[in-house]
Amino acid sequence: MINRRDFIRLGAASSLGLLIGIPLPARAAGSGPLLHPLIRIGTDGRITLFAQNPEMGQGVKTSLPMIIAEELDIDWEAVNVEQADWDPRLENQFSGGSLSIRLNYDAMRQAGATARAMLIAAAAKQFGRSADELKTENGFVVDRAHKARLGYGELATEAASMPVPEDPPLKDTSGFRLVGKSVSDVDQEAIVRGQQVYSIDLKLPGMLFATVVRCPHPDGQPLSFDDSQAKTVPGVAGFHVLRNTDHGGRILMPNCPNFVSGVAALADNSWAALKAAEKLKVQWQLPEETDDSKALDGKFRQALDGELESVRNDGDIDSAGAAHHIEATYSLPFLAHLPMEPMNCTAHVREDRAEVWAPTQNPPMAAEAVAKVLGIPQENVTIHVLRSGGAFGRRYYADFITDTVLLSRQFKRPVKVIWSREDDIRYDYFRSASVQRVRAATGPDGRISHWQQQVASHPRKAYLERDGALAEIANYEFPAGFVPNLSFEHAAVSARVALGQWRATEHSSNVFVVSSAIDELAHAAETDPLAFWLKLVGEEQYVQVREDFRFDASRLRKVIEKAAAESGWGSPLPEGKGQGIAASYNQGAWVAEVAEVTARNDGFSVDRITCAVDCGRLINPQGARHQVTGGIIDGLSTALHGRITVKDGMVEQSNFHDCRLSRFGEIPRIDIHFIDSGEAPRGLGEGPLPPVAPAICNALFAATGRRFRSLPIQFAKKA
Repeated sequence: MINRRDFIRLGAASSLGLLIGIPLPARAAGSGPLLHPLIRIGTDGRITLFAQNPEMGQGVKTSLPMIIAEELDIDWEAVNVEQADWDPRLENQFSGGSLSIRLNYDAMRQAGATARAMLIAAAAKQFGRSADELKTENGFVVDRAHKARLGYGELATEAASMPVPEDPPLKDTSGFRLVGKSVSDVDQEAIVRGQQVYSIDLKLPGMLFATVVRCPHPDGQPLSFDDSQAKTVPGVAGFHVLRNTDHGGRILMPNCPNFVSGVAALADNSWAALKAAEKLKVQWQLPEETDDSKALDGKFRQALDGELESVRNDGDIDSAGAAHHIEATYSLPFLAHLPMEPMNCTAHVREDRAEVWAPTQNPPMAAEAVAKVLGIPQENVTIHVLRSGGAFGRRYYADFITDTVLLSRQFKRPVKVIWSREDDIRYDYFRSASVQRVRAATGPDGRISHWQQQVASHPRKAYLERDGALAEIANYEFPAGFVPNLSFEHAAVSARVALGQWRATEHSSNVFVVSSAIDELAHAAETDPLAFWLKLVGEEQYVQVREDFRFDASRLRKVIEKAAAESGWGSPLPEGKGQGIAASYNQGAWVAEVAEVTARNDGFSVDRITCAVDCGRLINPQGARHQVTGGIIDGLSTALHGRITVKDGMVEQSNFHDCRLSRFGEIPRIDIHFIDSGEAPRGLGEGPLPPVAPAICNALFAATGRRFRSLPIQFAKKA
């Protein structure tokens, strides 16, 4: 993080007025402070705020500038918002892990407060008054005593010459007028009118379109190709082989563990490129060893009975004294991301410079990958960050960018690579599959006394060759710290299925297991699940989970109570209906959800999901509500339909007919309730997803007496 003293620097340009930006870090320092502005105040009074983090539908292009505008004290309706390109002077310029607001809230406030202080200083000089006698109001500096005011545009040039305050005063949050108010997404009108330019819409003069025929197996290589039929397609410009390794097997693609070798077809239009790709005949060298979903599931189950790595061990898991106990095994599949906009990228490489237009979540990683694969200085790479049509973790890596720059360099023209829907699914970075076993018991006091959770998986961190623990259950996962005798264990099973970030990643699996097992244990103890949850969470505000992490149990307890109360928990339900509850803490948000279902002979429906969320201060309540709704619908899709299977090392699914999302008729009533804890804003994009599936499965048990321990839910018809 940039410290407060060094965060803000000021630059002036006569045509722009006041510019507030972030200084070049020492590691990239050159001849001086090359400014990338967050705030532009023109001498004509026009104000432009820049959103530094990529927008992928989560709302940061609106919420981050809102924070600046609040401290700058300007009218939101007068603000123009633009997406910032990648710049090495910016830190935390990525979207992922529900971190955009958490990491940048203070920095955005500081930027706005600094600009406001300098505008006041400029006005004080012009009025001949003390700065303490002036205040700001909707884009003006006001001298109330003399009934005078100056607009920010009038002060911009003068303000640029003022000293930069080291520690400008921030607003008292009780005086916020914009933060906490619902505003529409800044791109909403353009989106509704069909005018929003997504990356896939971009066109450049002289641009070639490309699509890549990728190897059916991600570890295979092209041996040769026959283009005799493909080159007869009108508009075809050529073909080019792309490899992920050299002839010695050395990985060539940095930050692209899933870059699949293939043969690219290029043409003057996308249709010609796709048709030429269909006519290409490629001979592949395929690996001898391949993965299979059914075989992996068997290996996972076998591993649970073998030697496991201890992740955490509290108390004595083998001690006696249990009043009630359960043993249950849960199975979770690989999952794809399924963004509406398939992967795509546009690039123009000229000699030792590269210009890229991409819907990337991670501009710094993209710039690093482009520089390495082209062998050029990173400062010669320009990344234009375009709004993406969904991401959910898929656009975090640079595989869809590096093939584009390689083709642009080869053909010496701008190139756009477009993935088909089939390629987008088959060559995804999937969420890991796992099999998990829980043995748990209650003590004489009715609380959970023993908890043993064992996880067997093909670990994401192992696939990505990351340092540190490879286990997919962390030593701080709930209910660690709440149960006196607790054991977490993990078994890593080797595979070559590509894995990566996914919405709530490991939590989306582990919360399903934990919330399902808690419900099972509650029923085994003949206790109402709500009462059982509250007894587990306890009355203490904080629970010390490990030396550097204490869990705010009071916030979890409040969302559980709120979701239960708003759902009418405990009220009599008609036959065939049931309610289930699940809760979790994930990426800064405390979330509890109650699902209500109706079971019939031929299936079931999810009728209602009641959600309570504590994510601290809400920047934009409307955007927050959209985030939660989207997370719940995503969770519903994974519960009802989500599954990727692999056979002979290749993904079997190809499009939405066999890799379904939830459709309108399946969407339940969704009731969302935010708890304003008065705390700093936290993450929200991922927390609402994990409790959905276990809440539904627990509701189905309440309605039918049947347990569902595998996803997606397989609700067989009764005979």
